Amino acid sequence: MPCKGGYREQIEDGKRANEEQKQFYESAEYKYWSNLVERVHHSPEGFEGLTEQEKIFYAVSCLIGEVYNGGFYQFFSNSSGRLYGYALNGLHELGAETSASLLVQAKELLFEERPIPLDRVERFQLMPTEEAPEIEKRLDALDRIFYTEPDQVSEKCGAYAIKHQFYPSV
Repeated sequence: MPCKGGYREQIEDGKRANEEQKQFYESAEYKYWSNLVERVHHSPEGFEGLTEQEKIFYAVSCLIGEVYNGGFYQFFSNSSGRLYGYALNGLHELGAETSASLLVQAKELLFEERPIPLDRVERFQLMPTEEAPEIEKRLDALDRIFYTEPDQVSEKCGAYAIKHQFYPSV
């Protein structure tokens, strides 16, 4: 029984979370992001068809998502790694200097002074494997700092989108 076992609160929390998720999926922010992803992955122009402001927003958003999902290693090993330059420029433009520094440090750990290949396979071949525990340990430390949101990058990215009228403010 939900009340007797103390589960009523968990049920209500689940309902609230579902409602919040539903509202997010109906938001202008989510609809814009979905459209942007569609344009990047399913239009002939792809990423190059975006405006410079959209490229920055997209690259920083991908960075945020990848790092939160699997760390800087995941960002560089996935297709998003080709967006390094745009992500770095975007972090500087947002005034997210700590996050920009973390990104550069991660790049240096994984690629040293070499330029980052745009091709995912080439990039992945240059990256150290799991047989490099010291690099993994240092990357994990960078990830943990990024997770603390030292620059409030997500909020700044949202403000950037509103500033450039990608979607209206709520």
